[in-house]
Amino acid sequence: MAIIMAFVLFFDVWIKYWTQTNKSQLPRRTCKIFLWIFYASIVYFVLMILGFWLSPIAYWPPILRVYGYGLMLIFASIKIVLANVLFLQFLISKIRFTNKISSPKRWFQVGLCIAVFMFIITLYGSIYEKFALRVHQIEIRDKTVPKAFDGYKIVQFSDMHIGSQVSKRYVRKLVDSINAQNPDLVVFTGDMVNFHTEEIIPFVELFSQIHAKDGVFVVLGNHDYSGYLRWERPPDSVDNILHLLHIYHSMGWNVLQNEHVWLHRGDDSIALVGVEMYSSKRTKRWKNIADTENALRGVCPSNFIVMLSHNPQHFNEELQLNFPHVNLTLTGHSHGGQMAIRAFSIARFAMKHWRGFHRFDDQYLNVCTGCGFNTLPFRINMPPSISVVTLSVL
Repeated sequence: MAIIMAFVLFFDVWIKYWTQTNKSQLPRRTCKIFLWIFYASIVYFVLMILGFWLSPIAYWPPILRVYGYGLMLIFASIKIVLANVLFLQFLISKIRFTNKISSPKRWFQVGLCIAVFMFIITLYGSIYEKFALRVHQIEIRDKTVPKAFDGYKIVQFSDMHIGSQVSKRYVRKLVDSINAQNPDLVVFTGDMVNFHTEEIIPFVELFSQIHAKDGVFVVLGNHDYSGYLRWERPPDSVDNILHLLHIYHSMGWNVLQNEHVWLHRGDDSIALVGVEMYSSKRTKRWKNIADTENALRGVCPSNFIVMLSHNPQHFNEELQLNFPHVNLTLTGHSHGGQMAIRAFSIARFAMKHWRGFHRFDDQYLNVCTGCGFNTLPFRINMPPSISVVTLSVL
C-alpha cells in the first residue's frame, strides 16, 4: 500500500506541474474542472490514508471497505495512465516535432478521453458485470467414468469473498442458479471470506438452502486461513478457522481436509478428494499444507477420482507429474484476473491455467473464475460464473 501511495503522489506532482506549465494553452473551462477533480481526489486519498492509519481495512463497514478502497485504486490507475500520456507529450515536445504533434491541448484532450473511458468501463463492471452470473456447461466423456455415474452432474462454485458482498440479492440469485441445475453434487473450492469468519454470518441462511443429492463439499482457500489479518494472539487465528468450519457444518456442508470420501451409485463408486491450500514453490506468502498422498491413501488408481483443490498450480506442479491417475481436478483462486482483453488477463502472469476447462490426455482440469470479487469492486469481460460438469460414459 505504501508503494502505491508513493507512486500516486509522484504522478500527482507531475500532473500538477505539467498542467500549470501548459495552462495557457489548455481549454480554460475544461482545465478548471479537471483541476477541481484533481484536488478532490487528493483530499480523498488523504482521507483514505487516515482511515488506514486509524483502523485496519478488514474492520471497515462493508460498503466503504469495498467501494472506498476500490475507488481509490481506480483513481490511482487513471492518474498513472494520464501522467504517462502527458509525459509522452513532454518528451515529444523536447525532440522538437511539429507543433501539431506536440500540442499540449491535443495531448491533454487525449489523456482526458482515456481517463473518462477507463472510468466508464469500471463503472459498467461495478454496476452490471460483477453480478452478471454465467453458467458454464461442461461434459466429460471418458471410458473411466463408472456406468452408474453416466449423467452425474457436479456443480462447482468458488471464490465468493463474501465480505465484498453488500447485498443479499446476488447471493440469492447464485443459490437459485445452483439449485436450478438439479445437481447430484455441489462443490465449493475455497475463499468464502476475505478476512474473518464473521463476514459469512449474514448469508448463512441463504447458503444453507443449497441442496444436492450427495451433498455439498468444501475445501479451504488462502483467504479462509486467516492469513490477511494481524491477530493479537496466534490462537485467535486458529479460532477464526475453527469458527468457519463450525459454520460450514451447521449449514450441512462437508469440509475435506487432505482426505477423501466415496460417492456411491448402485455397485459403482467414485472418490471425491479434497486437499488443503497448495502453495507453489515460487510463492512465499503461504505455507504449502496440501497433502495429496495422504488424501489419496486407500484410493486405487483404477477408481475415478475427482480432486478439489483451491489453487490450479497444484494441478500443474504436482498432480500432472506425480498423480496422473487423478481424473478430474476442480480449482478456483484466479478470478480470471477479474478483467480480460480477449484472451489476455493479468492472471496469466501468476499461473499457467487461469480460467476454463482443459484436457490433458486422461486428466481434466477446470478453473472456475469465481462468483465474487476482491480488492477491485468490478469485473470486466470476466463475469462471475459457476461450472456444471456432467460425467458421461464413453
